[in-house]
Amino acid sequence: MSLVSDRPVASRVLAGPVWIAMALAAMLSVLILNGAPLFYFDTGGYVAQGETALGQLGWRADIPAVSTPGQDGAAAPAADVAVKGTVDGSRSAVYALFAGVFDRLGALEGLIALNVIGVFLSVWLMARVVLRSGQGTRVAPFVALPIIVASLGSLPFFIAYLMPDALTPIMILNLALLSVYGRQMRWWEIALALAMASFAIMSHLSHLAIAVLMLPVAVIVGAVLGHRRWWLLPTLVAAVLAVGYGEQMALRAAASAVAKSDVIIKPFITARLIQDGPGRNYLERHCPDPAIATCALAEALSHSDNPMRFTASHIVFQTNPELGSFRLLPPEKQVGVAQEQVRFFLDVLKEAPVQTTLAFVRNMLIQTTMFSVDMTIPTPSQQTANVDVTGALSGPLALGRLAPMDAWIGPVTFVQTVLYGAALLLIVLLTLLPGRIPAEVRALALVVLAGILANALVCGGISQPATRYGARVIWLLPLMATLMTMVALRPYRRVE
Repeated sequence: MSLVSDRPVASRVLAGPVWIAMALAAMLSVLILNGAPLFYFDTGGYVAQGETALGQLGWRADIPAVSTPGQDGAAAPAADVAVKGTVDGSRSAVYALFAGVFDRLGALEGLIALNVIGVFLSVWLMARVVLRSGQGTRVAPFVALPIIVASLGSLPFFIAYLMPDALTPIMILNLALLSVYGRQMRWWEIALALAMASFAIMSHLSHLAIAVLMLPVAVIVGAVLGHRRWWLLPTLVAAVLAVGYGEQMALRAAASAVAKSDVIIKPFITARLIQDGPGRNYLERHCPDPAIATCALAEALSHSDNPMRFTASHIVFQTNPELGSFRLLPPEKQVGVAQEQVRFFLDVLKEAPVQTTLAFVRNMLIQTTMFSVDMTIPTPSQQTANVDVTGALSGPLALGRLAPMDAWIGPVTFVQTVLYGAALLLIVLLTLLPGRIPAEVRALALVVLAGILANALVCGGISQPATRYGARVIWLLPLMATLMTMVALRPYRRVE
């Protein structure tokens, strides 16, 4: 028994490029509509960090120094971002290096090309592996149609975004594929999935934490799908984690050897705990105490009566005396607070385990409801913050045709919300109801959902809930719903 298509061979050959062209057009639709790349406050920060790294590696150029923006949109010199003798590890050095190279080449849109290639290859590899057993099944529609449907959501906004956010779902897709199909994949398919997931995990600090949360899921999936070589699936995920951890260690070694500096990560966890309450309560009970470096932050917070000073983003980024705290501390105290954040988290968790856990869960649930694309649309203050970034083919980063977002963002968010809700419902139904969907495809969808939740927990719990964090992965719902539907309703007939 075999599966064959009713369509002529010539028609099938022609349809492949057409499907691919439609998928590429869908992914690039927002870039075309806007007429320019989308960007964020931190786009200039990645370019500046990349330029610095290239200079240290010996590629020097006579170009103006790129300013690094503050969270409030004000441009600040790159040297002001990290305390002297330290290197800011909050941004990915790997992604920054790519940003710097493309900026030097005058083609910052190369970051968009990375997004397109990463998404297309990830979906193509997933479709290829899922459909391998179906002889006569054309892969092109199973790649293109899910991408086209996902492009009705947030996907094309993040394709056009000069930030590493598009690499989050790329990592989730490849980790999910390795977690479910690792034993059936060919060696080069495993190598490709590992390469894409590894690059993605190095592109943003949050990706390492997301992958850590996905590792137990891989262990469970490996055990449920069969005992034969069950260990291979979590081992593949662990290999990606090893790359992410190794990149962090290499960054610290390079910073020490080249710049004679320590790598410091901004105290996002500390700020989150203070805003949520358990961290603030801990400081009120234990400060002043010279043994607790974070008490310096508590003292800085006491200089104002504005309740907004306890907002996590204000704690980390603000320099206004009424709202700022961390950035107003002496350099050595900033370093102490940043270096203590993991210990601070553990101490707060030990003292208030229920309140701390509930705060993280609450933030995760809030994050799952936030997925508008509004934060991908540049504002005038973001344009000002990136005024020195001129290395794009389109010239200096500028507001595009989508900039006046108040006229369309509401209706678009409503339509996308309906799309995501319908996709989630369809995934649940196809997973639970008996049908033609193999167990592996159901498991694949569940692991992708686990990745979306892990993203919500990491971004909402450690940083703070924001629409950008939810929107960057939510398009995986219509993508997976479409793929599952196509698997269940293959337009091919069986012949003897």
